[in-house]
Amino acid sequence: MFSKLGIYSLLGGLFMGLFSGISQFMNAKTIWVNLTLSKLLGEDKTEGIIESFSSESVQNTLDTILYDWPLFLIVVGLGLVFLVISMFVKEH
Repeated sequence: MFSKLGIYSLLGGLFMGLFSGISQFMNAKTIWVNLTLSKLLGEDKTEGIIESFSSESVQNTLDTILYDWPLFLIVVGLGLVFLVISMFVKEH
């Protein structure tokens, strides 16, 4: 199950990255250009997530992930995590 999720996440992230790159190359302002988690979740929800942690280093890390990283990088990273989990967890 984790291997399928990992493969689908990698494929989805690569396609989102491809469409984002094509849109940026063509100077088209589509949904793929500069798509981050903060744009999907909204400002209030994003700030609530960041402020729920008391440590400043965790808040800075979350701030970077939610506001600066493109969504396709997060999806690709999630796919890699699923693939690593599938290598070590035996499915029954």
